[in-house]
Amino acid sequence: MIRGGNIYYGTPMKSYSYIIFLLIYLYYYLFDILNFTDEYGRWTPWVRSSAVNIVISVMLWSFSKSYLVFFKFFLLWVGSNLLRMVMVKVYRKDGTYRGLYIGKAEDYITVNKGFAERNFGQLEYISIDKVKSFKEVEELLRERNLDLISVEEEFMRKYEVEFLKLKIKGYKVYCEWQLMQEIERKIYVEKIKEKWFLYSEGFEILHNTFQKNLKKIFDISMATIIGILTLPVMGLTFLIVKLDGGPALFRQKRVGLRGEEFEIIKFRSMSVDAEKHGAQWAQKNDSRITKVGKFIRKTRIDELPQLWNVVRGEMSFVGPRPERLVFIEKLEKEIPFYDVRHSIKPGLTGWAQVMYPYGSSVEDALHKLEYDLYYLKHQNFMFDLMVFFKTIKVVLSRRGV
Repeated sequence: MIRGGNIYYGTPMKSYSYIIFLLIYLYYYLFDILNFTDEYGRWTPWVRSSAVNIVISVMLWSFSKSYLVFFKFFLLWVGSNLLRMVMVKVYRKDGTYRGLYIGKAEDYITVNKGFAERNFGQLEYISIDKVKSFKEVEELLRERNLDLISVEEEFMRKYEVEFLKLKIKGYKVYCEWQLMQEIERKIYVEKIKEKWFLYSEGFEILHNTFQKNLKKIFDISMATIIGILTLPVMGLTFLIVKLDGGPALFRQKRVGLRGEEFEIIKFRSMSVDAEKHGAQWAQKNDSRITKVGKFIRKTRIDELPQLWNVVRGEMSFVGPRPERLVFIEKLEKEIPFYDVRHSIKPGLTGWAQVMYPYGSSVEDALHKLEYDLYYLKHQNFMFDLMVFFKTIKVVLSRRGV
C-alpha cells in the first residue's frame, strides 16, 4: 500500500528514522566514510559503512520487527557510497597517476608516503645517481607508460627546456617541493620567490569579479543562516560569560583587507586583565583563559559574534584569520610574503585553521601562511564549501580550529 503521510508500503515510518539517518550521515562525515578526497582507499568506506548499517538495522529490527528497516538502511548504504564515489570523481577530476620520482631515497620515502595517503596513484623511484642523461628519463617514461614525473630542483634546472617539452606533451612535471605542495595542499614559502607569484596560475579571487560576487553571496548567506540558528546559543553564552564576571563581549582591533584595521567582536574567554603586561599570543593551557573560556574556545562559540563582522563586510566567512597589528609588524619582518594574506578579507574560519593546530609562535605563523597562500591561489566556491564542512568536523571532533 502506497499513500501520503507517514505510511509507506503499509508500514508506519517512525519519525526517529529520519533522526537516525541524519546521525548516521554525521558519523560517516566525521569518521571519513564520506571523505571526498578518497585518501583512505576505495573499499574501506564501503566496509565501514556496511558494518554500521548492519548493526543499526539489526538493532532496530529487533524492536520494530519490520523488514522495511533493512530496505531503508540498504538504500542509505548504497546512496551514501554512490554519493561519495560521484564526489570523488568530481573532486579528483584528474584521476590517479603512474609517476616516477628521480632523487634521493630519503626524499622519495617522504614524497611517496604522501602520494599514497592521498591516493594519487603509484610513484616509482630511480636514484638520481643512476640517471646520466635526459634521454634516459624519456625512455623510462615511455617504457613504463608513466604520466607524471617529479625530480630534484637542481636536476630540473639543468634540463629546463627538455622538461618544458615533456609538459607540452601532456606529462605532469614537478620538482620535488612542487609535488609536496599538491600533496600537502600548502605553498612552501621558503622555496618561492617573487616571480613565482608573477608566473603562477590561480589567484582568481584577486581579479575575477564573478568569484568575488559569488563569495560575497556565500558570506552573507552563511552568516545570516548560522547567525539565526545559533542565536539561542549566543544568548546563553552572553549570560554565562556575564555572570562569570566582567563584560561578555570582547572588542579588539585586527588587520584586514589591504592592511586596514577594523574592530573584531568575540565572546570574552580570558580574564579582564589578560594583557596587563602587554600583547602576547595565547598559549596552550594559558592560565589567563577562564573556565567558561576554555569551553567556548574549544567549541569556537567565542567566534560567533564575528558573524556580524561578516555581515558588515569587514570579514569573509572563509579566509586567513585576522591578526593584530603588533604581531603583524613582527611577522612581516621575519616571514617572507606575509603581507600577501591581506590581499583578501580575513575569515571567520580558514584553510589554515582546519589544516594546522592552534599556533602561538613565528614558526606556527609561517606554517599557517603556507596554507593561507594555497587557499589564496586555489580559492573558489567549492573550496569555501569544503572548508566550511571541514570546520564543522574539526569543531565536533573537539580538536579546535
